[in-house]
Amino acid sequence: MFAEPPIGHARSAEVTTALRVVEVWTGQSAADSVPLHPAVEAAITVIPTLLRGGPVRLRTVADAVHLSPSRLAHLFSAHVGIPLRPYVRWLRLQRAIGLVAEGETLTVAAHSAGFTDSPHFTRVFRDTFGNAPSELAAAIDWLP
Repeated sequence: MFAEPPIGHARSAEVTTALRVVEVWTGQSAADSVPLHPAVEAAITVIPTLLRGGPVRLRTVADAVHLSPSRLAHLFSAHVGIPLRPYVRWLRLQRAIGLVAEGETLTVAAHSAGFTDSPHFTRVFRDTFGNAPSELAAAIDWLP
């Protein structure tokens, strides 16, 4: 959705990377996209910080970007192409996979990424990728 990272945000490169992942997910190219609303850009910037603190609630994100929850939900879906909850779930999965790649156990990775327990992580992982995380972790030779 961006040709270059947005200017003025400390985590603009991270925002751009996240949006490119979403573009691939949705099949929407930059040429087809509408300019990103500043509140959506701010939400994408603040969500990773909120993830580290526990559950990410729409109201919390909306308060952080100074919009009502319903307005943010509408704008987020319209500009990003998916609702906020699946986007947050995707970030949690990325974090958990990254932690496993760094050598953490699946349980530690699941909890650190914000999943309530290992079965929750396994369910979400299987729904997303078609396999259990243990199958993937066993099949991959992680590079040091």
